[in-house]
Amino acid sequence: MILRDGPKRPRYPLALIHPLGPLFRHLPLSLRRHLLYLRAFGRWGNFNHPRRKNEKMQWRIINDRRPIIAFVADKLATKEYVRSVLAHHHLEAQLKIPATLWVGTDVRELRALAAQLPARWVLKPNHSSGRICVVDSNAAPINWSELIAAGDRWLQRDEEELVFGHWAYSQARHLLIAEEWVGGDGETPLEVKAYTQGGQTMHYEWVDRAGASVTYACFRADGTWFRWRSESDEFNEDPGVRVVISAEIREQVLTLSRAIGVPFDKIRVDYLLAGGRLWFGELTAYESAGLYPVSDENDRSFGARWALPDLTAPDPREAEWRALMSGTPRGTLQG
Repeated sequence: MILRDGPKRPRYPLALIHPLGPLFRHLPLSLRRHLLYLRAFGRWGNFNHPRRKNEKMQWRIINDRRPIIAFVADKLATKEYVRSVLAHHHLEAQLKIPATLWVGTDVRELRALAAQLPARWVLKPNHSSGRICVVDSNAAPINWSELIAAGDRWLQRDEEELVFGHWAYSQARHLLIAEEWVGGDGETPLEVKAYTQGGQTMHYEWVDRAGASVTYACFRADGTWFRWRSESDEFNEDPGVRVVISAEIREQVLTLSRAIGVPFDKIRVDYLLAGGRLWFGELTAYESAGLYPVSDENDRSFGARWALPDLTAPDPREAEWRALMSGTPRGTLQG
């Protein structure tokens, strides 16, 4: 059982100045974002009239409160949205969606269904990031006490909404999900992330977690590799000594991301590639919180191509976005 439980909180005295300490969350949101940006890039950002990509992400975090952004942080809602998009465009054969086995607020209820669970599955919160438990009962017995404790923690409000100001997570339904495992026996799926604007994929990347260290590589939509960080950055960006994404899979990613991303001014569509098939992962509105290292050229060029939305404009699909987060779905094991 592999448990990822979110970021660790610092101890005193570091906690007094650390973003995850007890004081930082009480600062005004704009100041928090400025300080996080300063910490990441060593400069003060322009969030009122942003030009860079990462400045525009801060603008979104501070200002954008549209329902279309809210549902993106709700994992169950995004599944339903993607399922409807696939049906509308007759793309069901190109993308699989992991089955939802159980939905609830108490892992003790899931434990009562243990006999019906497959050998491999995952548990995660519907409304947060960086928290997941990968369960493989073939490898070791399930530690239900640990799972129950994790589930109880995960239902609480966390740093995504309390510290970082990622508003959409505060709107998502606070639920727990048991979900189908993606990948074969001993296989670690390749992550594929498509960065789209109005349905156009500006670039994509693959992330490989199968080795001793995580590697990734960025590509333009035509499949050509480019470096994301600056040339002076020593971080290894693997240009791909082996073919990890075929031309066929790349075209599927572009087709799927175009259909899924059309309503959004900017969204990241995350996939998993396992057994030669693409699986839906999630949608991401706050990609790396706009704090990931990037070259000055990429920050400016990708920022120039991101047209920020008019937040006062009516959205004819608002009722649709709100409906995606209504009620509590039931998993396949719940009848």
